Amino acid sequence: MKGRCLPAFAKGVPFALLLLWLSVIPGRVGAQAPPNLGWLGISISDVGEELADRLGQTFGPAAGTGVVVVDVLKGGPAEHAPLKRGDVIVRVDAQPIWDVRQLQRTIRSQPINQRVVVTVLRESSRLTLPVTIGAMPVEARAQLAGERFGFLVRAEDERDPRRVQTATPSRLVVAFVDTDSPAARAGLRPQDVILQANDQPIQSLEDFDRAMRGKDRSASLLVERRDTQARLALTLELPVR
Repeated sequence: MKGRCLPAFAKGVPFALLLLWLSVIPGRVGAQAPPNLGWLGISISDVGEELADRLGQTFGPAAGTGVVVVDVLKGGPAEHAPLKRGDVIVRVDAQPIWDVRQLQRTIRSQPINQRVVVTVLRESSRLTLPVTIGAMPVEARAQLAGERFGFLVRAEDERDPRRVQTATPSRLVVAFVDTDSPAARAGLRPQDVILQANDQPIQSLEDFDRAMRGKDRSASLLVERRDTQARLALTLELPVR
């Protein structure tokens, strides 16, 4: 996506990687997030030129590709391996890893509880770490559902000073909108409260995940902004060939 305006906590981190495994699979418009997606619990980025040069000097010229572990989610499958920040993932079982998209496809396609061997470059060592694939949690699935239209959501904290007191016990709030996305073009804004998605009432991340399943190219949202409500139509554009 172009024209990204990231929130402060996300500076320097690609939009698709903000909340652990969020980006859609390339070549599939509106790729879905079924309930049984494989998951490692890491945030990642591609290897940049500077790091590629250092890897080449340490491990040889063929070592300039892979995926960098930016963060490891506490309690996730990767932490138990253990993978660490700064590790460069270069192989999963016999599959070489070239970039973020390929690693995502590889992990998501694995059966839950499948044991795989992840090869990483760490400092001057090449390590093989057994990892048991976990199931993507509902929080990540809900984010994936919104991300394909260019926005992220969060459950509103009761302690949030901006929270408006209502009879609804919990609400879902738009946390971020990519400036060049279907969500932005439809008029969605940060801090909008999502009341409905595809005509289904929304009070939780689980509700949102369920309501967005199967909506591969378009979705409708009923949102509340201050004291007004608006219905927004989000549509993904087909890639130009």
